[in-house]
Order: sequence, then C-alpha cells, then structure tokens
Amino acid sequence: MAGVGFRLNKMFHKGGVSTDLLAIAYSVVVSSGPWIITTISLWIILNFFKITNLYFNIAIVYSFVFSIIISGLFIMFESRRISDLIYMKQYKKIIPEVMGMLVYAILFTILFLLVFFLFNKHELWFVLSFAYLFISLLTLWIISIASVSTDAVNWYIMAYLIMGFFSIILSNYFGSENNPLGYILGYAFGVNIGTFVHYMITLIYFGTEMNITFEWMKEIKKYWQNIFIGFTYYLALWIDDFITWHSKNFGEIPLKGFHFSFIYDSPMFLAYLTIIPTATMFILVLETRFYKTYKLFYDSLIEGYNYSEILIRQKNMEKELKFDINLTVRVQIIITLILFFLNEMNLLPFVSEMFKPVLRLGLIGAMMNSFYLMIMLLLLYFDFRNIALYLNIGVFLINFLLSIIFINKFGYYTLGASYSFAFAIGTFIGYKILIKNVQNLIKIEYYRQKLAVEEGFYIKYSDIKKIMGEER
Repeated sequence: MAGVGFRLNKMFHKGGVSTDLLAIAYSVVVSSGPWIITTISLWIILNFFKITNLYFNIAIVYSFVFSIIISGLFIMFESRRISDLIYMKQYKKIIPEVMGMLVYAILFTILFLLVFFLFNKHELWFVLSFAYLFISLLTLWIISIASVSTDAVNWYIMAYLIMGFFSIILSNYFGSENNPLGYILGYAFGVNIGTFVHYMITLIYFGTEMNITFEWMKEIKKYWQNIFIGFTYYLALWIDDFITWHSKNFGEIPLKGFHFSFIYDSPMFLAYLTIIPTATMFILVLETRFYKTYKLFYDSLIEGYNYSEILIRQKNMEKELKFDINLTVRVQIIITLILFFLNEMNLLPFVSEMFKPVLRLGLIGAMMNSFYLMIMLLLLYFDFRNIALYLNIGVFLINFLLSIIFINKFGYYTLGASYSFAFAIGTFIGYKILIKNVQNLIKIEYYRQKLAVEEGFYIKYSDIKKIMGEER
C-alpha cells in the first residue's frame, strides 16, 4: 500500500477542500473499487440484460464464493512474501514466485472440484465451464495481489473496470437462454482479460522474467500462519451462509450439490455493501495519520534512540491508534444507524417486508465484521500473526455453533444473529489484545530481536533503563 499512502499524503498536504474530497474518493476506489465494479457489472448482467439463467447464476455465486475461500490459502502469504521481496529490492523474483503459487492454487482447485463433482453428478459442459470460471476468478485474485503491490494503483483499478466491461459484453454476446454455456464462458473471458491487464502491470513494474519458481516454499515455515489466516477468515465469514443454505426450513436446492437461501442471501448481500465507509476510513487513517506515528516509533528502534524517546513515540503511536479506530467506528455506526432507521421505516429500495428482520441483524453483523477486519489487519500490521489466526478460528467456531443453534431452535427472526454475535465477540477480544500488545510493544520488539551477545549472557528488559543510564 506504499503507493496508495504516498498519493493520499500528497493530496491531503495541499490542504484544499477539493483535494481532500479527491483523497476520500481515491480511498473508496482503492479499498472497495474491485468489489464495487464486480457488483455493478453483475447487477447490469442480471437486471439490465435480464440474464436469469439458473446455470449461470449458480456458476457465478459458487465460483465467487469457493474461489475467494481457496484464495485465502495463498493471498495473505503472497502479500507478505511480495512485501519482503520489495523490501530486499528483489523485484524480478516476484512474478516467477507468484506464478509458482498460482500453480499450487490451481492444482488444489482441480482436486477440490474433482471431489465435489464426484459426489454431485452434472453434465460435462457445466462441469468444465464452471471449473473454467472458478479457476479464472482464482487466478484474478492471486495476480491482482501482485498488481496492487506496484505503484500503478490507477491501472490496478482500470484493470477491474476493463474486466467488468468485457464480462458484461462477452457474457451477453456468447450466451442465450438456450446456451447457458456461452453466458458462463463469456463472463470468464471477461475475467481473463482483466487478469491479463493485472499481469501486464506486474510485468512492467517488477521485471520481465516469466519463468515459474517455487523458492517461496522455503518461507512457509517462517510464515505458515499467513496461509491459514485468510482461509479461516473467509470460512468464518461464510459459514453461517453454508449452514443456512443447508437448513431444512430456509435452504433451497436448485441443482444437485448447490444450495441457496433467497430469504437470507439477498438482505445479507445488501448488508455487506454498507461496510464500504469503514474500508474507506481505514485506508485514509492508516496510510495518512497512523502510519506517520508508526514509522517514527520503528525508526527510533532501528536508529537506537534512548529509552525515554522510544517510550514517547510509543505513547504517541498508541494514542493515534486509539483515536483512528474510534474515528472509523463512529463513522460506520452513524451510517449503520441511518440505514437501520430507513429499514425500519420501509424506506430502503429492494427491501421487502420479508427481508426486514434479516437485514436488521445483517446490518449489525456487517458493521461488526468491518470492525473485526480492521482489528485483524492492524494485528498483522504489527506482525501478531498467531493472534490473528487464533481469533479467526475462534470467530469461525462461534459463528458455526451459533448458526446451528439459532436456526434449529429459534428460526427466521434470528437469521444473521450468529454472524453478528461472532464478529462482535471477535472484535471486542481482538481490540483488547491489540491495545494491550501495543502498550507492551517496546518489550515485545525487544524480545523479538536476536541479540548479539555472548553465549550464556542475557539482559533483562527491566534492566534496560539502568543500562542505558535513564535511572540514576
């Protein structure tokens, strides 16, 4: 996100209202642009072109859900590995290693699909087209991580715009109600074009070596938590949907092996869109306000400042962190309350009376999910990987168990409650742990370092002040 932070700081330093608004708009595009573009393109396909083919709808939903979950096994590790390579200025290794990760991701996907369709028999054309769309989306997610790591943020967004445009045009051009294969492949071809643009961005900025390497596997032992952090987060995010889809009272099975819940999916999708403000605010405060105090603190550690100066910078960073979190939370709460009120007054478009109870809890759950994601990313900002992983596992288990209990015991009016409770608990615990660790960050960073001292000799943290001459 270095390129993003540079642009945002440059905009805000100009001090004008127009440039401030431009910075906010830029944050919206960077944080939620791909999501917004993809959503709009699908909305145009389904509503403007009236493509309501069952096979196409199923292929779109399930390929998106499954590809995002499986990508979670790779993208967090990929992000960390690319960051390390950029820090070491080994840019030419990035594309070969990303392609190596992509090979493993595709092989894993093929194995998953073989098992899935072994138990759920379908016509060969649907199996192959579904697999092609699935792998196309998975490739897009992985390649776009490398693309956004460049300074070409504008081109990164342009790649998604190109993808959205061609997915609309090609799906409508190749497909028809009697030819759902054309719909699926047309959309996949649009995704392929967007992926190619992302690949070219990465190629231009990080070098022209196009071979495939697996050198990144040496780092798995060091960053193994990153492999599971993204995966467990996406599982925690989707597990309540899976359980609702498979429930007797609320699930539907339009095709063998593919479950939906219209009464749950539609309002929850609308609820997810409401967290765009949190994503925007998080990018703004993280890359403009908080990063400055973060960098000053770690510069003082690297440059060997005395303890009192390091402590002052640590306190300033902690104060800024709390302020930025509170600011983001306040903005999202206001927006959620407005939407909550509009929902109760029947003033929201596309929301029927049947959806109101689900959307009510969905708005709360989406808000808590946005707070939780912010806390988890901040934990990773300080490299607290174990804590982030354990939190994700905990939230997943809570959401899983509560979903079963609420659906079976209480029914319709508690749809979305497990999602809300799970991420609320995760947010509360995560925030407490984050603040406590930031308060003890000097001690934590001290013990993280490999000390260049003789064997058998050690220095206690409590003696640092005395050694550095701070105590008389």
